Amino acid sequence: MLNQDCHQDCNHSYCPFAQDTRNPNRYVCLKCGVEREINRHPSGFGSFLMLLLSLFIAFQVIVILDKQNNDNQQTPAVSQQQ
Repeated sequence: MLNQDCHQDCNHSYCPFAQDTRNPNRYVCLKCGVEREINRHPSGFGSFLMLLLSLFIAFQVIVILDKQNNDNQQTPAVSQQQ
């Protein structure tokens, strides 16, 4: 959220941000001092969720294929005699 108590002449919808040299994810407005961070969750939480989702999908595919395989083995082929 932008600082509403800014007494500088910068426009609150567009502040002149500069990147912090020690933290590339942190930006600070040069006039009013408003701070913003680009990567708020750099821990890789999104990658972890994608891994869980892919494991869930793989498990579902294995269960479906196993069920189809069991159905095919239990149903004997019916031959027609003439």
